[in-house]
Amino acid sequence: MTLTTSGDAVVRAEELYEASRRAITLTVDDLWPGRGAVLGAQVPSLTSYVCPVTVDGEELFAKYGWLSTPMASVLRGARGTWDDVLEAQLPYTRSADLLTRREFQQLEFLRQLGRPRVCEAVDFRAGVLLTRALSGMTVAEEINLRPWDTGPLLDSVLLSLPELHGEAGAKYIKRAWPINERSIVDVFLHQFKGPSAAGFVADLGRDRELPEHERLVIVDLVANAVRRLIRLTTALRPRQRVAVYGDLKPEHVFLSGARMTFISPALQWAAGPEPDVAKLIGRALLLGLCHHELRAEQQITQGVASTLDSYFGALPRGERLDQVREVMVLWLMDTAALLATCLSVPADYPVTAHQEQVVRHARRIATVLDRVSGLLIGSMTGAGLLDAIFGEFDQTAWNPLRAGRHSATPTSIEGNDA
Repeated sequence: MTLTTSGDAVVRAEELYEASRRAITLTVDDLWPGRGAVLGAQVPSLTSYVCPVTVDGEELFAKYGWLSTPMASVLRGARGTWDDVLEAQLPYTRSADLLTRREFQQLEFLRQLGRPRVCEAVDFRAGVLLTRALSGMTVAEEINLRPWDTGPLLDSVLLSLPELHGEAGAKYIKRAWPINERSIVDVFLHQFKGPSAAGFVADLGRDRELPEHERLVIVDLVANAVRRLIRLTTALRPRQRVAVYGDLKPEHVFLSGARMTFISPALQWAAGPEPDVAKLIGRALLLGLCHHELRAEQQITQGVASTLDSYFGALPRGERLDQVREVMVLWLMDTAALLATCLSVPADYPVTAHQEQVVRHARRIATVLDRVSGLLIGSMTGAGLLDAIFGEFDQTAWNPLRAGRHSATPTSIEGNDA
């Protein structure tokens, strides 16, 4: 998910959005001619154009993407001019590795597998994925409303995944197209490694109306964390062992009564379940960091710690030592990538209320990234490392004075770690 932030937009947002809606309208009219389908307003998404579609009183959701590239990146010129994008899009929508086609196929597989339960994929055509709308609230919304239930909610999500993480999931992914565009490691490296990475980090927050001193502090903290995390990627185990859900965010799980239903799969290879655990608990911790009540923030953090204790406690000791470090590294990578994305989208790009809160609390989040990544380059392992990380997290996240103290001296992400 590489985003460039310097200069004016190369592609006009109005052109991109109108073309997306036109593609969805043509597909819907083709599928249900004369049924008077109505498209709703755009739903904030960092990756695709999403909107509700009502057909004969039934609500669906339509998703349409551009060249397997986040829309904010397309606007910034990552795929060239608007003419370049249009020229490449038509053959892309007919290709076998079209991202929405892969998601449709993965939803079909998961429906056959039975667990986790997923939303119904109604149809797929011309690059447009149509899914049936779900009732209930997302796990993210439930955590915000019932922070004291964070642990049981996260436990229930993970308990839905053993079949996918087992032989059936691995057998499917061997013969299918994975969605590596959502891989934590791949997204992180696309953003933070390469010739444009230093400029990308240096520009973080320029379009988000942050005070310049505050922005420079955030840039420095992120650069410190990223430099350490790049070093730690070499210690991650090879993939090709376990199929993981891939985009396991609390926002992607709906709860209706006692039934959980998942959306937006991104099945991919991993060394083990760690990417799913890391993204789920990391995004939950962000909900806590962005919560307006300190007590709720503490309850969410304690719930995450409880889930991790249960998860790691069920593992053999040898596996536990490796997985604790790997989950923590992946958590920080995912958090750094999301923070950078929220700080680098254009000011008028539609984002969710939570993503706005991520920007508002960017300094606290960046401080956690900096301090916890410092612990990961040390020699601690297992339960001792986990205890140290949550101790540091508590001190940093719940102590505004400590989180606020930092020099605003810019740091190169290619430099040596102190």
